[in-house]
Formats: sequence, structure tokens, C-alpha cells
Amino acid sequence: MSNLTWFDTHCHLQDKAFAADRAQVFQRAKEEGVEYILLSTSYLEDSRAAAELALQYENVYCSMGFHPHDTKRWNANSAQKLKNLYQKTEIQAKKMDRANPIVAIGEIGLDYYRDLSPRNVQQQVFREQLLLAYELQLPVIIHEREAFQASYEILRWAYEQGFLQKEAGVAHCFSGSWESAQLMLALGFVIGLDGPVTYKNAKRPKEIARKISLDKLLLETDAPYLTPEPKRGKRNESAYLPYIGQEIATLRSEELKIIAEQTTANGKRVFNIK
Repeated sequence: MSNLTWFDTHCHLQDKAFAADRAQVFQRAKEEGVEYILLSTSYLEDSRAAAELALQYENVYCSMGFHPHDTKRWNANSAQKLKNLYQKTEIQAKKMDRANPIVAIGEIGLDYYRDLSPRNVQQQVFREQLLLAYELQLPVIIHEREAFQASYEILRWAYEQGFLQKEAGVAHCFSGSWESAQLMLALGFVIGLDGPVTYKNAKRPKEIARKISLDKLLLETDAPYLTPEPKRGKRNESAYLPYIGQEIATLRSEELKIIAEQTTANGKRVFNIK
């Protein structure tokens, strides 16, 4: 059992990759000190599955929303269906004497690398989900790949219109430059770093890990994807989060305990978890 407390602020444990051993995956995470977990989601049914799991497990939270790959699934009723899910989950949570485990809208944004949904659709649905987050007063989880300028322009529009929360959310699995990271920080976002920070040639994530103010950093596994060293090649899971923390501690020449405590506190602050 670890004597440190960690928060995996982005994973997909509702994914079918965990169908055979999901309960054990949660247990292994706990044994490694990963006390808090946030399930990030990609479309309506995925959001429902994550909300069910979050209600089932203590200190497990989730987002709801449409990943840019899945924005082609979005229709005129999607925003209302997400609102209905949020309200239904809140009612269920109150019956269990706990807060609503849906704590963010995400992961939302733009992905021009794979272009699995048309770019104009991605942009429109991104804007609509930013408005939904504003209506529900929730932070957002941003997915961006090969689309930084277009994504940033939409986020800057939301910022200037007052649609972002003071704690705007997180730039998930950030792979951009330090200069790009600073632009996101100026909009009220924090930066999420994942398994790639442990990879030998990941120069940009390592630079950000060294330079960023520790109160602006979240740790993520993105499980089952992006497995950190030394587990690379295996299915990722939340129990591997401390490997990411250890790499960042090494890069910053800081105690592991400080990394664990501050990034956990950051996750609770950004997602308003008491």
C-alpha cells in the first residue's frame, strides 16, 4: 500500500478494455495510492456508463461530453440529453448522500490528426459544449491534436465572452510547446501530463514538466492508452499513475510526496471536489 495519495484526473476505465477485470483495476489503483479517479468520456452512452461507475465507487468522478472524433454523433437533442443525464445523476447522488459525480464537460475540442468527424462539425459541437459547460457551471476537459490554433481561437472566444469558469479546466495530454502552454494557462486552464512524459524523446512534455508552476499541473493516465515507462506495451491503468509522478519529480528535482500532494490538490480544486 502506498503512503501517498494520487488523483488520476483522466482515464477511461468504463472502456471495454476493462470489461474482464474492472473491479480489480479499481482495487489495484487504490493499493498504489490512487485514491481519486476521473473518468473522461467520448459520447452519450459512454457518459452514461461512466456516470454509473462513478456512482458505484467512492471517490470516482466523471465528465460527460462528445470527443471530437464522435462529434458526428451530435444532433439537435444531444445537449438536452447531456443535461438530462447530469440532472438524473444528481438526483441519484443525493439519494446516496453524496455530490453529483459529474464534474466536467469533456473531453471536447478538435482533432485534425485523424479527422474522424468533419472539421466544421467538430468546431460547431465544440462551441455548443462550451456553452453547455457555462450553463452547468462546469470546467472543461480539452482534447486537441494538430489543431492548436483553431482550438485556441475558439477557447479565446469563450474566454472573452465570459463562458469559461475561473478554473477553466484542463488541456488534456498536452503535447504542444511551452509557449502554447502559456497561452492556455492565461485562459485559466491547467495542463495535464500523461505517460508520454516518461518517454525518452518526449522533449515538449518534459520541458513543460520542468517549467510549469506546480499548482497548474494535473497527472493523467488516459488508460487504457499511453502506458508510461516501464509498463509501456501493456494496457494502461490508473495504478500506473505514480510512474508519471516519479518522472515529473525527477525532472523537477522535487520530492515525490510534493508532486503527489500538489497535483491531487490541483485536481480537487479544478473539478470542485470537496
